[in-house]
Amino acid sequence: MEEQTEEPGLVMKFFQDYRMKMLIPELLVVFAVWYFLPLLDSSFSPIAGNVYQDFGVLQYFFQPLFFLPSGLVVLASAFTLHGIYPLDNYHEGKIDKLPKTAVILIGLSFVLLPILVAFQMLGYYMTEMTEFVSRNPLWERVESVGDLLFYAGPMFFVGLQWWLLIPVFFLSQGIDGIHKIAHHETSSEKITWLFYFLWPLSMPFFFDSVEIMAMVALSIPAFAFYSYVRPYYTYVTSIHTITFASLLLIAVVLVPLLPLMNIWFPGFILPHIPPRVIPWPF
Repeated sequence: MEEQTEEPGLVMKFFQDYRMKMLIPELLVVFAVWYFLPLLDSSFSPIAGNVYQDFGVLQYFFQPLFFLPSGLVVLASAFTLHGIYPLDNYHEGKIDKLPKTAVILIGLSFVLLPILVAFQMLGYYMTEMTEFVSRNPLWERVESVGDLLFYAGPMFFVGLQWWLLIPVFFLSQGIDGIHKIAHHETSSEKITWLFYFLWPLSMPFFFDSVEIMAMVALSIPAFAFYSYVRPYYTYVTSIHTITFASLLLIAVVLVPLLPLMNIWFPGFILPHIPPRVIPWPF
């Protein structure tokens, strides 16, 4: 007797086709943008105001809908940019019909934040080009930089936190590397593991203990959830959890010295933690 598989409903099919599960890291980046936005202006609300208003005529290239709050625009684009997934499936021949909704969503993304979305699209196709160019250690590093642009692009183009390029480079290499190892998609596991461990080693140079604790608090449950969704990830996510736990212990020991970069290059990392919106009473 043949086992019958249930077809997903319309809502679940939409979530699968547009890979909405990937909203987890994207929304974390959006909330990070909101967190950093008050640094641009002490009166700036995370969801009110245009960050490009001082760019003169260039503001219309970055955000044509200049009258909308940049914080809300980047939140909307996190959803609309998911049109890239079924569109990519069509170009790869995985589906027969051109998904019109996907085309509309991509077009809307460009209307919202054209410069940001252009770089995110470039980043996405940098990750896809590996299959067409060559799977080798050098190009795999380029592929990971594509992830940097696609996922962390809002931090640079909306949050305007360009100092994050260096630590996020190591982060993208590490996270994409562990993904490659889990999928057996790397040409050299040794080199990929090396770049993975360069990521936790780099974190104390750029972040203080509170920020590292926040990363741990967010990432360990997120990867536990990912292990539930994709059980074959469990062995790499368990390594990831141990790495985060070790990073936390190191951060606790080095509290007064963090970030380490400022010891050798004072002022390299400027104060970047916004004041509390509601002062803590204790």
